[in-house]
Amino acid sequence: MTIVLNEQDTKFKYDVAEEPGGENIKLCFACGLCTASCPVADIDPEYNPRKIIRMVILGMRKEVLSSNFPWLCTQCYTCQAHCPQNVKFSDVMKALRN
Repeated sequence: MTIVLNEQDTKFKYDVAEEPGGENIKLCFACGLCTASCPVADIDPEYNPRKIIRMVILGMRKEVLSSNFPWLCTQCYTCQAHCPQNVKFSDVMKALRN
């Protein structure tokens, strides 16, 4: 998955950060432990939690919300168990579904 910046919504990361579980999203430093531990990423090479978080931080609201990425998360919380910054990726995916 390549990130292409067309149109940025600089408020997007703040909107997500206001959702339950989204408060630490801006702390992500893209270490990739979430992706390395994700069972969905093992099956679908296009699914990459690290890049999804990066897209949110970059303000790519339309691309994230029009994708099927929020719906592919199985809510297994493996990514959260491995995140050194306590980014609650599964909770962020729940928020994006709404």
